[in-house]
Amino acid sequence: MSKKVAKILSLLLTIILVFTSVVACSKKDTPDENAMGNNNEVTKNETKNETTNEEEQITLTFWHTYGDGEEAQFNNVVLPKWEAAHPNIKIEAVRQDGSQYHQMIVTAFGTGQTPDVARIDIVNTASYANQGGLVALNDFEGFASSKANFLDGPLSTNLFRGNYYGLPLDTNCKAAVVNRNTLASIGLTEAPATFEEFLTAAEKSEVPLISVSGVGDWDFYPYFWLFGGTLTDPEFKKASGYLDSQSSIDAMNKLVELNQNKVLTIKEVDGTADAWDGIKTGEYAMFFEGPWFFGSYEENLAQGIEAATIPTYNGRSASVVGGENIVVFEASKHKEASYEFLKFMTSEEIQLAMLDCGQIPVLKSLVSNEKVTGNPVWSVYMKQLETANARIPSPNHTEIGQVWSNAMTNIFVNHTDVKTELESAAAQIDGLLAE
Repeated sequence: MSKKVAKILSLLLTIILVFTSVVACSKKDTPDENAMGNNNEVTKNETKNETTNEEEQITLTFWHTYGDGEEAQFNNVVLPKWEAAHPNIKIEAVRQDGSQYHQMIVTAFGTGQTPDVARIDIVNTASYANQGGLVALNDFEGFASSKANFLDGPLSTNLFRGNYYGLPLDTNCKAAVVNRNTLASIGLTEAPATFEEFLTAAEKSEVPLISVSGVGDWDFYPYFWLFGGTLTDPEFKKASGYLDSQSSIDAMNKLVELNQNKVLTIKEVDGTADAWDGIKTGEYAMFFEGPWFFGSYEENLAQGIEAATIPTYNGRSASVVGGENIVVFEASKHKEASYEFLKFMTSEEIQLAMLDCGQIPVLKSLVSNEKVTGNPVWSVYMKQLETANARIPSPNHTEIGQVWSNAMTNIFVNHTDVKTELESAAAQIDGLLAE
C-alpha cells in the first residue's frame, strides 16, 4: 500500500470515529422513552402526595367561655354540622374559665401556645391585635364582600387601624324596658315612638321617669348618641372635632337639662333607686337595659313591663353594642382552615342554631327572620342593633372609659362647663388613640 493511500484510509477512520462519538453523546443527552416514563411516574407520585396532604386530618383548637347551655348547643348541634361538612378538620373545643380568660390569652402570646381560634370579648379585640397576636382578615378571599352581611355596630368592634381582626360571633345591646302602667299615668297608652312625645308627656310628672345607673360608657353612651353626640371619626382614629363638636356639646347640655329638670335621674349621681327595682315597682317609666333583664317575659308582661326599641330623637335611635367576636391567632399553622371555621360559625344556619340558647345573631339578614320576629325579646333587640354603636375599639379601652367617666363626673357632680370638659376629654382620648 502506498503512503498516499494509507493517509487517506487514516483520515477516513478518524472521521468515522468522530461521527460515532457525536451520535453517542447526542443519545446520552436525550431522554429515551423509558426515562420519560419514569419522569411521568415521579410527577404523578408528587401530585398524589400533595392531594394526600390536603386531605390529611388536621386539628383546630378553639377556646371559648360558653356557659353550660351554650356549650351543650355547640357540642351537640353545631359541631356535628361542621364535622359533616369538613370531615378532615377536627375542632378541639376547650372551655376556659371566664375570670382568667383574658390573662390566659395574653400569657399565651408570650409563649406562642395560643389556640387557632377563640371567642373573645369585643373590648379586647383591638388590644390583642395591637400585640400582634391576631390575623387581619382583610386579605382572605371573599372578606371584602362578606363583611357587608354583618350588622354595622358589631362588625365595627373588630376594626383597628384600618384592618378587621375578627368577625362578630354573638352580640347584644341595650333597648328600652318600659312600664306601661307608669306610662299610662302620664297619658301614654304604649311605648312612645319618639322621645319628643315622651318628654312632652313627662311634663305631667313631678318625679324622674327615666333611670340611668351611672355615667360610664356602657350606661351613658346611648343617651349621648341619642341626643346627637359623637365620640370619634368613623374609623376611631380621632376624638377632637367629634367629641367636642357643637352637636356633642348640645347633646350633653340636653342631658344636663333633663337631669336638672328631674326627668332623667342618674343613680350614681343622685342616689336614687336602682333601675331594675324602680321599673318593677312602677317608680320609673323607662330605662335602657340588655336582653338579660327578661328572664321570664310572661312574668314581666303580667306586671306591665315590656321591651321596646329606644324612642327616636330628631329621627334617630341609638344604643351600645356588647358581645363577643371570633378571631384567628397569628401563631396558628392552619390559618385558612381557621378562617373557614369563622365563616361557618357566622353563617345563617349556625347563627340560628345558637339563637336557640340565647345567642343573638350578628347578621343583617336575620333581623327579619321569622324565628327572630316571632319572639318578643329577640325581635326588639335585633331591631335595635341596627342603630347600635361600638364603644371605641382601642388597646386603651379602659383608659378611654376612665377619661369619659371623669368628664361626666365633673359635668354632673361638680357642674363644670360642658364645652371645656368635652374639649379636655377629646384631647386626652386623641393621645390614647395615637399610642
